[in-house]
Amino acid sequence: MTANKILIVGGYGEVGRRLVDLLEEAQPGRVVVAGRHPERARGAPARQIDLDTPVSIERALDDVAVVVACVRQRQPHLLRAALRRGVAYTSIAPPWLPWPETEPLRAEAGRTGSRVILAAGLEPGISSVLVRAAADRLGAVDSVETALMLSLGDSYGPDSMDFIFEEVTEPYSITIDGREQAMNAFERSELVEFPAPVGPRRAYTMPFRDQLYYPATVGAKTAIARIALDPPWLARVLAVLLHAGLRRALRRGGARGAARGYIDALRQRYRDRDRYALVVETRGGGRTIRSTLVGRQQATATAVGVYAITEALWSREVEAPGVWLAEQVITPGPFLARLAAHGIVPKVEEIDPRRP
Repeated sequence: MTANKILIVGGYGEVGRRLVDLLEEAQPGRVVVAGRHPERARGAPARQIDLDTPVSIERALDDVAVVVACVRQRQPHLLRAALRRGVAYTSIAPPWLPWPETEPLRAEAGRTGSRVILAAGLEPGISSVLVRAAADRLGAVDSVETALMLSLGDSYGPDSMDFIFEEVTEPYSITIDGREQAMNAFERSELVEFPAPVGPRRAYTMPFRDQLYYPATVGAKTAIARIALDPPWLARVLAVLLHAGLRRALRRGGARGAARGYIDALRQRYRDRDRYALVVETRGGGRTIRSTLVGRQQATATAVGVYAITEALWSREVEAPGVWLAEQVITPGPFLARLAAHGIVPKVEEIDPRRP
């Protein structure tokens, strides 16, 4: 059977629906949506898949050249099936997988010819390629610091909320001055100057996946990712509550359900606020490249970022088999051109060190 389809698993969520439209426009007739409830799909043919059942996954991949996972997965069955079959793969919700632990996956990709980009979207994804572009200008990278602002009134599916609740409950590690340090979400904060009209906001440590890999992929000695929220008071309250015991409470299903209900009620109050903003500062050799992006509806920006990476896999711009991060194999020029064609245009500037 000829492998000529792009399979979007979870293609009827907030990001998935937008991604289906983008890819169907670029590759008409190639897109197939898959999920537990294929009747929810719109804009493309659909098939059923159960990510906890290997037989179901194998059946869904029969004619597939590229898989895009737009859902959270309890186990990496889909990734492993793609690797076995030599199918290209990317995901908007990658596992927390330290670089040394990717070695067996990279070895299998080398045997089967699979091309995997672990993380796609806004951050990681767009942020990762902006780091690559900055690294190309700097020649060597000392540090990467990112900050993403999300608004309460934006569109988030149930999976997104559960993902955030899980992320803030578990400790993780970051690299500072070449040493790993234990960290928790919302443990530390810093005032970040976001692009207008957002302006300065306090941003808090957050386990975005890109910071995990920059020491290995671009040689950064320091890599830190932060999150800010709109309205700003919500981040301050969340930081206090997490320190006061909410972190432990959210590990229980009942507390998580109550928190989701409270957030849903707040979202109705702030439904007119849907702006996102991204800041990526890459430093090396005494120079700083500052890349920024601001817009509305982060789900759209995420979908465009996934679309640009998927197109690079489909067109075989990413030719080498392996398990990669976007900053390793995505060429910034074509990627940024695809973003610009859909209204996503980052601003990139070198910061004068004399500027206060």
